[in-house]
Parts: sequence; C-alpha cells; structure tokens
Amino acid sequence: MKQIKYQDHLRQSFIRYVCAILVVVVLLYVGSFALNLYTAVIRKNERNNGRLASDFSAQYDAYAAEIEFLSSSRELQTALMEDTVENRSAANQLLYDFSNAQTFRPYFVLMSVEKNVICSNFNENNQKTFSESTFVESVISRLNKAPSELQCFICSAPVTSSQECCYSFCRPLSSGDGAVSGYLFFNLRQASFQAYARTMSEDILITDSYDNIIYMTMDQETDPQDKLPSGKNALSVERSGIAKYDNTYYYVQTRTMRPEGIHFYTLTSLETQIQMLWHGFILFLVLILILFLIVVVMTGAFAQTNAREIGELTTAVEELGRGNTDYQLSPRISKEFQDLYDSFRRMTIRLRELMRHNSELQERRRQMEVKQLEEQFNPHFVFNIMETVRYQISENPETASEMLVSFANLMRYSINYGHTKVSLETDVQYINDFLLLQKIRYNNCLHYEFDIPDELLDCQIPKLLLQPVIENSIKHGYQQGKTLEITVEARREGNRLRFTVWDNGAGISPECLNAINKSFAMELDHQSVKHIGLYNIQKMLPLMYGSEYGIRIESTLGQGTRVILTMPCEMEE
Repeated sequence: MKQIKYQDHLRQSFIRYVCAILVVVVLLYVGSFALNLYTAVIRKNERNNGRLASDFSAQYDAYAAEIEFLSSSRELQTALMEDTVENRSAANQLLYDFSNAQTFRPYFVLMSVEKNVICSNFNENNQKTFSESTFVESVISRLNKAPSELQCFICSAPVTSSQECCYSFCRPLSSGDGAVSGYLFFNLRQASFQAYARTMSEDILITDSYDNIIYMTMDQETDPQDKLPSGKNALSVERSGIAKYDNTYYYVQTRTMRPEGIHFYTLTSLETQIQMLWHGFILFLVLILILFLIVVVMTGAFAQTNAREIGELTTAVEELGRGNTDYQLSPRISKEFQDLYDSFRRMTIRLRELMRHNSELQERRRQMEVKQLEEQFNPHFVFNIMETVRYQISENPETASEMLVSFANLMRYSINYGHTKVSLETDVQYINDFLLLQKIRYNNCLHYEFDIPDELLDCQIPKLLLQPVIENSIKHGYQQGKTLEITVEARREGNRLRFTVWDNGAGISPECLNAINKSFAMELDHQSVKHIGLYNIQKMLPLMYGSEYGIRIESTLGQGTRVILTMPCEMEE
C-alpha cells in the first residue's frame, strides 16, 4: 500500500470531514422532507379519503333505506292518487324531514306517471325543467323495466346553477295492484358536496363504476384531441400514489365502495413540496461551493503548519535513533510537540539503559532455568533403575533384560524429544514404562492406575512433567510391607488442564507440608531442597505459563498424599 505524506493526509482528512458533515446535513434534510411528506401529505390524505368514503357510504345506505321505506309510504301514495293541498303538504313534510337530516342534502321530486311534479323543493322553473328533461325521460324508461329496484344515475338535468345536482337516487312507486303509480327522485345537491369539500384540505373526485364524474373540486382537464367523452374521469389512477393531472403532480389516495363501484379520490398537490425540494437542492449547491472555497484556502495553510512541526519531530526521532540524545527541537515548535519529544527522549534513554543491562541477562537466565529444571529430573531416576537392574541380574536375568529394554525406551524418549513439549499420550506411555520398572523394583508392591479421558491425550505438556511427582510419591510414600497404590487423573476445567496424583503412602506431617509450601515461594539452592522434583515443577510451570499456574500439595500423615498440578490446556494442532 502506497503511503502518503502527512500534509496530504491532513488535507484529505479535512475534506472528508467537511464532506461527511454535508452528507449528514443532506440526509437530515431529505429525512425531514420525507417525514413531512408522510405526515402532512400521505397520512392526512389517507385519513380524509377514508372519512369521505365512510360518510358517502353512510349517506348511500341511508338514501337506499329511506327510498325503500317511502316506496310503500301511505302519504306518498295518497298524494299521487289524490292531488290535494293537504295530501301534498303531508308528503312534502315527510320528504323535507328526511332531506334536512342528511349531510349531502338532496332536491327531492315526487312525480306522477304523467310526469307531473307532485312534491319538490326545486323552484318552479327547475321543477318544469327537471320533469321535461331528457334525463328524466331516460331514467323513467329504465325504472319501468325494473319497477321494484333502486337505481342511481349521474344527474344531468339542466337545472339552474344555484340548484345544480350531482347524483340521483331513483325509485318507482307502485300502487296496491302492483302498477307503477309514480316516481321518487333524491338528487344530491352540488352545494352539499361543495360544503363538504371545504372541510378538507385535499381536492376531491368522485366517480361511478363507469368513471363518470359525480363530483370534483378541480377544473376538468382539457382534452385538445377530444378523445375523452365529456364528464369522464381523466385521472388514470388504479392505486394510491403520485400522479400527474393537468400538468400538476398530486399525491392521490383512492378507495372504492363495494358493490356499487363508486370511486373516491382525494388529491393533494405536491407543488409546495417540489418547490421546497428544489430550493433545498439549490441551497446545498451554494453551500457546497462556499465550503469548497473555504477548504481550498484553509487546508493548505493548516496542513503546511502542522506538517512542518511533524517534520521537525520526525527529524528529532531519527537523531535519537542514531544515538544523538542531545538533539533539541527549534524554539518555534508548539508546546505539545515539545512535551511529546521530551517524553519520548526520556523514555528512549531509560529503555536503552535497561535493555543494555538486563535484556541479555534475562533471556539467558530464563533459558538456563528451564533447561536446568528439566534436566534435573533424570539423575534420581537413572540411579534407582541402575540399582534395581544390578540386583535383578543375579536373581532373575530375564527380568533384568526386560528392565534394560524398558530403560532403553525411556532414554530414547528423552533423547528424541529433547527439550520440547510433548503430547499427553506420549508422556503417559513414558510414565507407564517408568512405573513398570518401579513395580519390578519393589517386588510388585506397587499398583498404579490412569484415569485420563481420550480427548485429552492430544494436549501438549512439558516433557517429564508428571514423572517427578510419581517418583516422589514412590520415594517418600512407600512403606515396607505395604502395597503402594498410585492413581493419575487428568481433567479439563475450561481453558485449564488439571492433573491429580493420589497415593496411599505414608503422607506428610503438617509441619513438613507447611515447610514444603513455604519453600515453593523462595529461591533456594537445589541441594538444600528435600523434595527437589516438586520444587522444580513449581518453579517451571509459572516460568513457562504464568504465576497463576503451579502445584498444590494436600496430605494427611498415615493416609496418603494428593498432588495437584494446573497448566493451560494446549491442544496439538
């Protein structure tokens, strides 16, 4: 990887920090814009669209139920059969009471089969216009084909604008013999829709199942090519989202009333949000240009000043590396760099003194101690075996021969593995040969047992780790005329490996045990230590692995001794 100069690094870092700040600001702006769009546009539009659909659906159900009720009303039938002032008044009162209670109030018309208006809240001119319109003629023709059904139509009767209607609920009225006796119209007022639309901040568009416009607050989009029939919905929206209508972008929420198929659209103009987005974008462009100019001007001076001091400090460090401890920084250097150099200079001088006096001595001492501790296991063992072989040559030459073969195996093990770590399985084989030799030497008064899980046989341990402990148990635990039993156990405890060597020998008195434990914490001459094997292990384990590892002895006089060794569990790779 190619390295760069510190001055260039400062310049690039400064630019990156400025860019990071800009990115954070842009993300905050975009996030606030998106949050505002969601809360002020989308969520509000969804709520108002649901309210519009719910209110209109409720009105639809109310008109359908009322017309069904009025189709068998005695007051309306009486007014149709006998056109008197009293009968008209009763019918009018019934129709007025219902109409005035609705959110979308209607202009009602009760008409005879001869198209004579019996009751209506249209003015006189609009009553005549309505009854003579082609709309009424077309509706009556359809009503006669289904005399027992409610039908709804876009109201196209040419009444005056003050009483303009949007949507009509129509139902024929039947006399007792089943013949059509008249027609009832509820024509929803345009003014009612306008009053309702004023309660909402969105534009409204309501269409029937054939996309005919029932009501809309916007001007209908012009169609230069005259491809779209008059009164048809020009908003091509199948689901909620952003749509363009009459060169303006809207967020459109749509909902359909089933099974009638009436569609409700609420439209929120996005012009304000688009302007905010563009203004913010332009503002950020200006801000980026200004910051770029500032960065160009400031980074050069900033990087040059700091790089000069770094250069002087680098030169001073190089001089210290060459051994020039008298080198001094120039007076113009900043206090922080001067303090840093002084601290580094003092530390360098001290480290050199310590390294010169101690480094070689410490390393050699560690190597010599480990080597000495390991090699001191052998003399006691060799001496004992040679004595036993000498005795067996005269008493049992065959046994002496077997002992020499086993002893040769042990020596081969020591030579082949040198001063390295070995697997637990290898060391156990060595200990088994060792105990076999000792068993012959003590005339089978020695019994031993291994309790070591197979999964621990690959653990790496120092060579001849357990042999001094077992040799110590035999040497100090054996009692004439008694059988000595030794058990070697290995267990894993987390990341630690614990060895336990039990024997049922003579045991150790509390005073002697206390003296042994004290000797472990002292630096003693090897010749003055009684239990040299245990002492060596206690010195070796902390030296190799750390002070938390070592040996612990538990013993009861006359009952036996237990020696516990702990070390890290290192598996063979």
